[in-house]
Amino acid sequence: MALQREVIEADEKLARLYRLVEDGLTDLDPVLRDRLASLKATRDQAQAALDRAKESSAETIQVDPAVLERFGRTMQEHFTSGSVPFRKSYLQAIVECIEVGDHQIRIKGSKEVLEQAVMASRAATGSGSQMSTKWRARKDSNL
Repeated sequence: MALQREVIEADEKLARLYRLVEDGLTDLDPVLRDRLASLKATRDQAQAALDRAKESSAETIQVDPAVLERFGRTMQEHFTSGSVPFRKSYLQAIVECIEVGDHQIRIKGSKEVLEQAVMASRAATGSGSQMSTKWRARKDSNL
């Protein structure tokens, strides 16, 4: 995300400089040419690093169908009997849009986000809760 932010910031800086030249607020002098070249080089380096990071993190993770089924059942339970704030926030985190047609409903979202949710639920069910209140000296400190 930091690399992606760096690419976006460099693009925004370049756009602002181009706008100054296009609007006639500054001339394309040697200093500005050097600054443009520097920003372009920074953007290109950040983009190349981002591309490498995406390639290296694009490992295919095999999700066991049983884990996917268990995740689906858990989500169904939470959506049917869970609190309204939970339902809203979880849907907003996973679902990008819902298209309703005459014969089908299509739910669209990021596969990466869904994969992370499934893997997180697998980790949570496999290792148990990491929460503990034993460390608190006073039992009323979180009331």
